[in-house]
Amino acid sequence: MESSRGSVYDSLRQAGSSTLAMESVQSQLKLREGEISQLRSEIGQLERTRESMARELVNLSNQNDDLLEVKVQHEALQAQFQELNVRHSSLLQMYGEKEEQVQELRLDLLDVKDMYKSQIDTLLSK
Repeated sequence: MESSRGSVYDSLRQAGSSTLAMESVQSQLKLREGEISQLRSEIGQLERTRESMARELVNLSNQNDDLLEVKVQHEALQAQFQELNVRHSSLLQMYGEKEEQVQELRLDLLDVKDMYKSQIDTLLSK
């Protein structure tokens, strides 16, 4: 009987330790499942962040393209401005020269008028 008691006791002891082992494995499994769930949540958050950053990159690239286009337009307008500035300076110089010619012609006209009056006065006094 003692051998049967020993085997029953051993069986119960093994069953008890196997139950503890099973509970330990189940506890570790639950911890791992929790970690997996947390990691999946972090993966989802990182994917959303990546998508947001990709959209931001596209927006910034579009803004950069727009700024480059504005820069090209600005450079073209600046070249046109320089050309107009040169033309303006040339026109001002030509205008100044013509103004001098007009002034000289007015003075010549006054001289001619004075000479004409002088001749008329001379002719009338004779």
